Amino acid sequence: MAVENIIRVYDRDMNRIAYLENAHNIGYDLPLNELWTANFTMPADDDKNIHCKPFNFVEIFDGGERVELFRIMPSTLKRSTTGSIVYQCEHVLATLLDDVMFQYHQIGNIGVGTVAVLRYILDRQIVKRWQLGTCDYDRRFEYKWENENLLAALFSVPQPFNQLYRWEFDTTGTTWRIHLKQLPTQFKGDVTYKKNMAEIVKTVDPTTIVTRLYCLGYGEGDNQLDIRSVNNGIPYLESNGQTTTWGIKASILVDRRFESPETLKAYGQALLDQLKHPYKSYTTKAVDLFRKSPGIYEKFVPGDIIRVIDKEDNIIEDLPIVRVSKGDITGNPGDIEIEVANKSRDIAGSISELADRTRINEVYAQGATNQMIVPFFDNADPSNPATMRIYIPDTMARINKCILNFRLEPFRAYSKAIEGGGGTTKSTSDGGATTQSSTSGGGTTQSTSSGGGTSRSTSSGGGAEVTSRSGGDATETSGDSGIDVQTGTSNTTGTYNIDGTINNHGHTFTRVIAHKHRIYIPSHRHEVDIPRHNHDVDIPSHTHSVSIPSHTHSVSIPNHAHNLTIPDHIHNLQFGIYQGLTSSSVTIKVDGRAVGQAQANQDIDIIPFLSVDGDGKVQRNTWHEVEIVPNTMTRVVANIFMQIFTNSRGGGDF
Repeated sequence: MAVENIIRVYDRDMNRIAYLENAHNIGYDLPLNELWTANFTMPADDDKNIHCKPFNFVEIFDGGERVELFRIMPSTLKRSTTGSIVYQCEHVLATLLDDVMFQYHQIGNIGVGTVAVLRYILDRQIVKRWQLGTCDYDRRFEYKWENENLLAALFSVPQPFNQLYRWEFDTTGTTWRIHLKQLPTQFKGDVTYKKNMAEIVKTVDPTTIVTRLYCLGYGEGDNQLDIRSVNNGIPYLESNGQTTTWGIKASILVDRRFESPETLKAYGQALLDQLKHPYKSYTTKAVDLFRKSPGIYEKFVPGDIIRVIDKEDNIIEDLPIVRVSKGDITGNPGDIEIEVANKSRDIAGSISELADRTRINEVYAQGATNQMIVPFFDNADPSNPATMRIYIPDTMARINKCILNFRLEPFRAYSKAIEGGGGTTKSTSDGGATTQSSTSGGGTTQSTSSGGGTSRSTSSGGGAEVTSRSGGDATETSGDSGIDVQTGTSNTTGTYNIDGTINNHGHTFTRVIAHKHRIYIPSHRHEVDIPRHNHDVDIPSHTHSVSIPSHTHSVSIPNHAHNLTIPDHIHNLQFGIYQGLTSSSVTIKVDGRAVGQAQANQDIDIIPFLSVDGDGKVQRNTWHEVEIVPNTMTRVVANIFMQIFTNSRGGGDF
């Protein structure tokens, strides 16, 4: 064997332990985005078979080019005249089959890109062999796995993409790197009949054409996920151009891995973009010119775009390589088989072929449809409504129905009195106050409006005698001259005239000259006799008016407290059921939104009134509140009936 084709063997710790010089019939099969495989044969009596243990690694070369690193899996012993052992190998990417994502895992959606998702998967490795290298994508799909191996989870990440991609590897060191790259758009080389093409087989298969694709995901029956909510109410995707060309070719996609309608739709669209065209492939048996002249010709690598040219059959197409195979790099190193196609036969690739080891759909737990009843019975009034609360967890995948039904009964009490001890209570402990009794003006009031009358002060007894005594006195008077005084006559004799003459016959007054009179009043007394009599007082008709001016009265209450002492005592309970009023109408509110007037004993759909999230779905992981507000005190008996679909994930076993 040429030295450049010798297989190197490594143990599980990547320590080189042998060269397999006698290996022959070395071949490999490199499908696009699937698990690569290889094989080689060793003589049965070769001592180095001891190193070809399962899970040991082998490095395979094609000439001077390293094909890839594989690990040994099954071996077949074939006995003939000499005997040989055939070893089957798979790419070391299969080491991800050894680790699983136990139970339920969810990641992705808004804020979590493709890189974070891939790293989340690789972080589940027990032995950290693989690390993420370059990733050309930053999508925001949501992914969910349950009891899945890491390889199946890794391969599922780009499946919803509407762009072509390929996985690339770097396994030259002890830490391996995986890259997720976009496919190139320019062709890299060509396969031309009579140049490097020995044979070409063209396959056109229209049986796979689909122009209308119904998409179903998680769940079952009426509760199975579809894409209506993100596709304008339509449960299918359609390719209009191909519908016109091929007619309507309907098919149903069922993939219960998907619980998000957005991700399910994206995956369905990626499939439809491939299925809307008939499957077309070219399988060519060519000559590996790169093996002969590496500096002149290109190496055929899965995912590269090549141009297929067969002028005799008028074939010129640029298509990606979907598979590169060699049957014997030792015996026929130049023979290579290349398959190019417009799409993969099975986008699940080798995962679908590893049935028992991947179980993509089979291990996904489903759920069940359930009925849930929330009962309520209690008294209520306009200030204290009947309040029902229901909790909707995120495990409630779907809500099919949410119905409220209620009836009204008489208000109900169960006793008439309660026990209680005595105590001392202060009625107030704050200060006094000053209060004005009135701030209005005064007024005028009449005391009577009737007529007057006569009132007698006394009607008894006679008069009375009054005596006044006074001592004598002399009084001198004076007057002015020239005063004329008229005098009368007097019988008094022996009197003197004013001028000094005596006149016994009367007085004759003449002009009096200036003079003085001295009158002497001797000491004497006066007696007055008041006979028996009455006094009459006559009161005419009249009124009395009282005028009160504008004024206020101020009352000042000083700071004080009132003490009330209630002696210790008890009230005996009187048990029984006592009924009161029954409401005639109610108002219903759901999460604060008024449903309006509702009739008792009727089913009321409250789903349109439940609070929703940003996607228009009823909010999960929160309490929802239903209030029944009566117009008077009453007893409310109500039930909420829910038909729900719950998944089988809960996280506990209690």
